[in-house]
Amino acid sequence: MSVDTRGGRLALVRGGAAQEFTVTLRNGNSAAYRHVLVAFQMELLVGEPGDQPGSGPGFVLERLDPASGVWRPADLRIANDVKPPSLFTGGTPLAREAVRVERYRMRATAGGPTGSSPVVVSFIDTDADQVVGHISLGHTTR
Repeated sequence: MSVDTRGGRLALVRGGAAQEFTVTLRNGNSAAYRHVLVAFQMELLVGEPGDQPGSGPGFVLERLDPASGVWRPADLRIANDVKPPSLFTGGTPLAREAVRVERYRMRATAGGPTGSSPVVVSFIDTDADQVVGHISLGHTTR
């Protein structure tokens, strides 16, 4: 599993352009997965004194649909706790020795918080209710 972006981390600006990154899943030869889900989570950011955050979460995550070439909303959980793997559903197959690359982009909204918190990318086998692995992507919003 790997996550790649320009500069090795997300460096966002409130109200600025989205930054793209890729998530690569490489399966070994021991097992095929029927449903592997890529899940994203980061902790809450407080912001700076005088900020007037908007009513939303402050970030927009999108996934590129390879079939249509259209960016579609993706789930980004913002919380300071862990969501149990048994609460996740869905996912797509990943055959033995298969490699899958997914493209995402994230942006910070104009009224969202600033600060640093890694984006945790988890790979969840929803059939077995377990995390197969996870990786942290460094992130800062100014």
